[in-house]
Amino acid sequence: MPKDLIVLNAGDPDAEAPQYAINEALMGIIEGGKNTHYPHYTEYPDLFTKAVVDYYKRFAGVEYKPENVLPAAGSSAALYVALAAVLKEGDEVLMFTPYYAGHRSIFDGMGVKMNMVPLKAETNYHPDVDEIAEHVTKKTRAALLCNPANPTGTVFTAKELKTVGDLAVDHDFALLGDEIYLHYVYDGHKFVSVAGLSDEYKERTIGIMSFSKSFSMTGWRLGYDIVPEKYMKKARLVTGLVAPRPATFVFRAGIACLRGDFQYVEDRRKEYEKRRNYFCKAVAELWPCHLFEGAFYAWFDARDTGLGSEEFLKRLRADQNLVLSPGSNFGADGFIRVPLTQPVPVLREAIKRLKTFKASL
Repeated sequence: MPKDLIVLNAGDPDAEAPQYAINEALMGIIEGGKNTHYPHYTEYPDLFTKAVVDYYKRFAGVEYKPENVLPAAGSSAALYVALAAVLKEGDEVLMFTPYYAGHRSIFDGMGVKMNMVPLKAETNYHPDVDEIAEHVTKKTRAALLCNPANPTGTVFTAKELKTVGDLAVDHDFALLGDEIYLHYVYDGHKFVSVAGLSDEYKERTIGIMSFSKSFSMTGWRLGYDIVPEKYMKKARLVTGLVAPRPATFVFRAGIACLRGDFQYVEDRRKEYEKRRNYFCKAVAELWPCHLFEGAFYAWFDARDTGLGSEEFLKRLRADQNLVLSPGSNFGADGFIRVPLTQPVPVLREAIKRLKTFKASL
């Protein structure tokens, strides 16, 4: 068995945050005073929400007011606020599968039933728009759009988003837009925010955003919701109960990111694209693996081994000291997810180990 452990099972970028963000946070800590006490006594939350509004208009093409922005201590907190603002026990949610495991865990905890539209390899993990309505019921209270999607990398088209948006209007349910990978799109695909397609969609869309992926700030715990008036009262209530404010000096770092030139983000996008182009093509020589459109996760089909995802990875770890993510966590047993959060030389070694492992089966 190879000596060095390779871990590729979490979407935690291998880069640090931009230096200008680090500098702002450090200066805040060094200066102290208003930078290290309750943020609501400072100008930072207002500066942050204004920066979010400008950012979202620039990159998503949707215009909001600062009062629509609710900062949260990370995207997990922001996600819970969005879901709890519109859903309660016994409700149903329209979503797409394979799905992000964190979404399901919250729905399970809330007692919300998931009605899942399949994303199939045959259509490059895009939905059949004619089938989406079949999964809407009288109890549907929201649709969750992870766009670009984790784990499949699907970048939803305007037509697909309009299909879901029209259903939301016709059946009066909310749209939940988890758009944290919006900058990571490849091969000419275009990110489209469902809220930007019509005012009717916008007034029922809660955007869920984070600095974790775009700015490699997973440990900083900085995210936010963009909430229309329709859901604001409940969202503010939930925020006050479960989503503690970000640290004051972290607000400063976030503002610096949103007001920056975004060269850092584009450099990261290019790096993930390079990793995608290598790894997906290399693993496709072993098992079916599509060239994902967005985010930074390879997703391959290992069902021909006859092993479930957990057994596959248990043996892989024992034989090759390589740790990946089981597709069973994402609603697709027999599939494997690989976050491309290590540089190409590490991915090359991972491929070498996967080849050796397959030959041993």
